[in-house]
Amino acid sequence: MFRNWSKAFRQGNAAYKLNMLANAVNETVQEHFLNVVGLDIRTIRVLRLIDDNPGITFAEIVDLGAMERSLVSRLIQVLVRGNHIERRNDERDARRFGLHSTPFGSAARRRADLLSETGLKLLFRHLEPSEVAAFIGTMEKLAQWVDSDQFEQEAGARFDEAAQQARTMRDR
Repeated sequence: MFRNWSKAFRQGNAAYKLNMLANAVNETVQEHFLNVVGLDIRTIRVLRLIDDNPGITFAEIVDLGAMERSLVSRLIQVLVRGNHIERRNDERDARRFGLHSTPFGSAARRRADLLSETGLKLLFRHLEPSEVAAFIGTMEKLAQWVDSDQFEQEAGARFDEAAQQARTMRDR
């Protein structure tokens, strides 16, 4: 488990802090998921997408999971080899296949959900219910914004502008 990371946490910007917090929480619980479920957190994320969306395609997992194609491919292979999921031809188009949880995979997902609920209760233990609701609401609002066309357009323009300014700065 990471220790003393919160000292540097206070020095970062909001994006850095979110990343650091997520990494610390994931690192703390990862071993429990491996011991109880037999899968790491990223693989469970893919399993959940498949279990929640029977027939989901590889490309849909890449999009919905916000993960790299090569990573998703490797995680799907782990799940197929472990008998957590299976590929099935699409009933409407035999050239396509969808991914489906097996009973073994659905059971693993239920165990992971129990661990996740336990972790969330621990994580939010020192927050008031209104603080938890505000935090979750803020994350949802940010997710909507970051996933928008407008954010993508503005990010491109603003980072191009910042890059031009950065090029004119002298090394000191």
